[in-house]
Amino acid sequence: MSFVISQKQYLAPTEERIQYEPFIIDDTGFEVEKIDVNFGHPLYTTVADIFYIKSVREYPQILPIVPDGCMSMVFRNHEGEISGYICGVIDEIRKLEIKPHEKFIFIRFIPGAGYALIDGGANSITNKSVSLKDDIPWGEQMLSVLERETELSERIRLISKQIRVHMRMEQDKYLVRYCTDRIFQSQGNIKVEKLAEETGFTSRHIGKMFDRCVGISPKLYSQIIRMQASMDRIIEDRETLLVDIAVDCGFFDHAHMNRTYRKLLRCSSGEFRKFMFKRLPYDKIENYISI
Repeated sequence: MSFVISQKQYLAPTEERIQYEPFIIDDTGFEVEKIDVNFGHPLYTTVADIFYIKSVREYPQILPIVPDGCMSMVFRNHEGEISGYICGVIDEIRKLEIKPHEKFIFIRFIPGAGYALIDGGANSITNKSVSLKDDIPWGEQMLSVLERETELSERIRLISKQIRVHMRMEQDKYLVRYCTDRIFQSQGNIKVEKLAEETGFTSRHIGKMFDRCVGISPKLYSQIIRMQASMDRIIEDRETLLVDIAVDCGFFDHAHMNRTYRKLLRCSSGEFRKFMFKRLPYDKIENYISI
């Protein structure tokens, strides 16, 4: 028992913020604004990012939602009517259908953090969403904040304070933080057996903890982080061969990277580089907000 206690003390983070910034679609059909989450922000060590997105087209659009390992809180403003949702981790690409000039706020929690807001494990809403108004006791109070006539940044800060108050302290907080950070730092290239060796917990315990706290297995989370890293490279570096990006990001080869892309994004890495998400079969892709 003393060994386990010492391991948990060793795993306790210094509450620094991990610099995980998941992919955001960059398209001329949307106005996107990232909200600063600086030191001192109520959710500084809890969220990956916060951003505002608005359709600037006169016709409906589809926003692809890419797997990122994050639970999200999403607020929708359609002609002044505000609704809110907590969305679980997704295991493949989803779509968000956006009406003309519709506005959204996304608060994406660092993997393994958002589950402290809901009853039951994170796996209870994997690939699902729940209504803040109907399913969360304090949700309606949060929606009322967004109806105030104050600056967007101020409303988001007030919402962030409410979220901080309602987040439960969980016994596996330090373990999940350590494991998700290690996977992120390795770009998805560390085995669960190595995590077990470093933490003193069994692979089975870590797998169960991921299921409950993250909503997916450590293997799938690693695949998602590896894919996110390769997407950044593909977007930033148009000249490097895809096979070189694949190897640099920890895939066995280009074919291995393509299998991951087809599984998670419904396209190959080459199609992603050339077309982004413009040619996806959206009629066969499920909605992100599934209420």
